[in-house]
Amino acid sequence: MKKFLKLFLLGMICFVLSQLCLRLPLLKLLNNNLWLNNFQSLYPLLYGFLITLSAGLFEEGGRFIFKDKFLKESNSKSDAIIFGLGHGLIEVIFVLIVSFSSLNLMTRSDIFLGLYERLLAVIFHIGMTLLIWLGFNRMEKYRYLILAIFLHGFFDYFIILKNIFGFSNLILYGSWTLLCIFILIFIFKINLGGNRNEKI
Repeated sequence: MKKFLKLFLLGMICFVLSQLCLRLPLLKLLNNNLWLNNFQSLYPLLYGFLITLSAGLFEEGGRFIFKDKFLKESNSKSDAIIFGLGHGLIEVIFVLIVSFSSLNLMTRSDIFLGLYERLLAVIFHIGMTLLIWLGFNRMEKYRYLILAIFLHGFFDYFIILKNIFGFSNLILYGSWTLLCIFILIFIFKINLGGNRNEKI
C-alpha cells in the first residue's frame, strides 16, 4: 500500500512539474511573442503540431525522468498503472478547477463530454506510462520515449484539427475512443516482466 501511494503521488508530482510549473508558464510567456503570433496565423497546422508535440515532450519527458531517476527498481505493470493513474487524475482535478467558474454555463451534454474526455485522457496517460516503462525494461528507453512523445502529440493534435476544420464532436471523440480502445488492449496484453504473476 505504501509503495502504491508513493507511485500515485509521484505520478501527480510529475504532472504538476512538467505541465503546471514548466510547459504552461513557458507557453504563456511565448504567447506574447509577435513573431510566434504571426507564425501561428500563417501556419496554424504546423504551429498546432508543435504545441501538441510540446505536451508530449514535457509530459513523456517527465515520466521518463521520474522512471530513470526515482523509480529504477519499479518494473511491474501495476507500478506503471498506478503512476499513470496519479498523473491522469491530478490533470482531471486541474481541469475541473479551471472549468469550475464556467460550470453554470455548461449544458449536460458539455459536462458529459468533458467527463468522458477526462476518462479517455486517464486511459491514455496509463498507456503512455506503460510504454515508457516498457522502453526501460527492453533496454530501448530512448526509442520508446520518442514514440511516446509523438503518440502524445498525435492524440492532442485532434483538438487542433477540430478547431481549424470545425469537424464534429462525433469525429473528435470517436477518434479518441478508437485510439483508447487500442491503448486498453495494449494495457491488458502487455507484460513488462517485472512480476510474472501480476494481473490487472
